[in-house]
Amino acid sequence: MDTGKLLELLHSQVIPAIGCTEPVSVAIAVATAKQHITKEINNVEVSMSLNIFKNGMHVGIPGTTQKGLYAAIALSLAIEEPTLDLEIFKDVDEQIILNAQRFLDAKIIHVNAIQNHAEFFIKVIIHSSTEIAECVIEANHTNIISVKKNGVELLDSITSESEKNSATNETISTLEEIYSFIEAVDPLDVAFLLSGADMNLRIAEVGKTERYSSGLGVRLFSLMEKGLLTNDISNVIKAYTAAACDARMGGVNLPVMSSSGSGNQGIVATIPVALLARHLQVSDEKLTLALALSHLITNYIKQQTGRLSPVCGCAVAAGIGSTVALTYLQDGTPKQMNMAINNMVGTLAGMVCDGAKGGCSYKLATAATEAYLQSLVVFDQTSVSDNDGIIGDTTEQTLTNLGLLCKKGMKSVDETLVAILSK
Repeated sequence: MDTGKLLELLHSQVIPAIGCTEPVSVAIAVATAKQHITKEINNVEVSMSLNIFKNGMHVGIPGTTQKGLYAAIALSLAIEEPTLDLEIFKDVDEQIILNAQRFLDAKIIHVNAIQNHAEFFIKVIIHSSTEIAECVIEANHTNIISVKKNGVELLDSITSESEKNSATNETISTLEEIYSFIEAVDPLDVAFLLSGADMNLRIAEVGKTERYSSGLGVRLFSLMEKGLLTNDISNVIKAYTAAACDARMGGVNLPVMSSSGSGNQGIVATIPVALLARHLQVSDEKLTLALALSHLITNYIKQQTGRLSPVCGCAVAAGIGSTVALTYLQDGTPKQMNMAINNMVGTLAGMVCDGAKGGCSYKLATAATEAYLQSLVVFDQTSVSDNDGIIGDTTEQTLTNLGLLCKKGMKSVDETLVAILSK
């Protein structure tokens, strides 16, 4: 077990993001290409894989009341000196919004969803009267693999640029590798994860008091105050998770600590864990290790299902990561953690991702509550039977089966969803 490898993986995959990461990634590509245009822009062509298009169509853009890819692209053109990371929208103000509107009014932005060999692909081409600049992002949200001006490659080396994201390509071989890491690692080495939990609870507090997007979070808190829902840890987990998603999908300009490329995955991977730790009054050291466990399990499952997939990664990947961490907080064994994984796969494996939008809070709230429930039932050996549906002989086989379902069995789902969402 390579402790250093998993530490590097955590540092590369658990990072702050402002807004939905798919339009953010598109904005990074646009802003990168724009840096190499010195004259007035007269045409912007943005092509992307289906799942990025799906996730960017209807989601709120931070710092604005606008939604969708066109708004994100226009803002990235209007930001004078953008930070080319997942917080590219952190300094959006009224003047930037006004400048972005001019690009929208000029109708020079064109967006296309394409079938591509890569599941994660963005290509931007920006034209002025005498210049053409291009940028390509592939494999993950910030992995710029090509930048060209007038057909000339500007990156010193495509290989060296990819190496900057090498940690993204690190693979976890087995669940046992993760469990051994948790036993061996010094909690101080992963203490930065605590700030991520605080970050995500902070945006949840915003969604708790004001209505954003679907408003599920604020409504759940209201129902508890009225006594129509019990004010217990299960419903508190559900309500806070929904509130954080409401605020994020509604465009609140606050960072979220993401997990494996998704802020919503980060919400599910952290908020239930932090709340149960508070409820059980466990030490910060144990919470830190539980958070590491949640993020690493999430990443392990994303390796099986794909960076972006037809199933809801927030429920199926981060929900499973969360249930393992919740089981760990209650002193569960690796065997019980594996049982919780099987139970979550048996419950949520078919939950479809139909794009990032306000309604995501319903899926996240469901996953968070189910994660807590499954962390409880395994303590009396309640578990889905081996070879029951897609459940395998081992938990690793279960997750391999889950990956097959996502990558092969649901191969045409994104294409169908984009057709539905584009009507």
